[in-house]
Amino acid sequence: MENEFKKISSAVPKESDFIDVIVSLKERTPTRCTYVDESTLMDKCADKVPSAERRFSDMLFKVFEEFPSLSRVGQLYASVLNQRFNYFHYVDARTEVMYASMMMIDISETYQTLLAADDCDSLDKCKSLKRAAFACMLAVVRRCVPSLHFLDKVREYMANLDDAGGEHASASAAVNYKHGEGYTVQQLLLHDFAENFEQLVDPQTLVWLEELDRGESQRCEIGPLC
Repeated sequence: MENEFKKISSAVPKESDFIDVIVSLKERTPTRCTYVDESTLMDKCADKVPSAERRFSDMLFKVFEEFPSLSRVGQLYASVLNQRFNYFHYVDARTEVMYASMMMIDISETYQTLLAADDCDSLDKCKSLKRAAFACMLAVVRRCVPSLHFLDKVREYMANLDDAGGEHASASAAVNYKHGEGYTVQQLLLHDFAENFEQLVDPQTLVWLEELDRGESQRCEIGPLC
């Protein structure tokens, strides 16, 4: 019986990996001798939003794809998974990550529409909308971090079980279950705030993004969950 969890090729992203994406998209200030008209700068600024969306969405969806659905997990490994972590927690965490990936696309499309509107007529307005889009994406990440952490614990544990023998795996799980050492995942229910993600943006995230645009900051921590 093959252990599907051993096939996971990538590390589960941490919140710092998403921060690094935002930092990598920081606006580059033109040199004094280089003239760039404002419309070109606005276009470059607006392009940062779909760039961030693609990278965030790809990072999240890769986790969803690589972690096997229950139908791909052999019966003995499924039993271990359930005893150690609980089927429902695993399915919920995997679904949360998939849903977060989809929300990145929704956020990007919403803000690309705003960036293309007639009233977005200055570089300052463009930067403000870009920061708002980034802040919304980071708000989703913030809600998804516990699910990512939980899946990483699942991967670490399940990938280390023997391929050959369900007996060893089953006995190991039984001991852990007996001593109550399972993990749980917080029910974050991303869909409950899909229409209101702007209201859940951490003001400190916006402050950091403004500082990043001004070149006054390089990194930040998103902060604890509410």
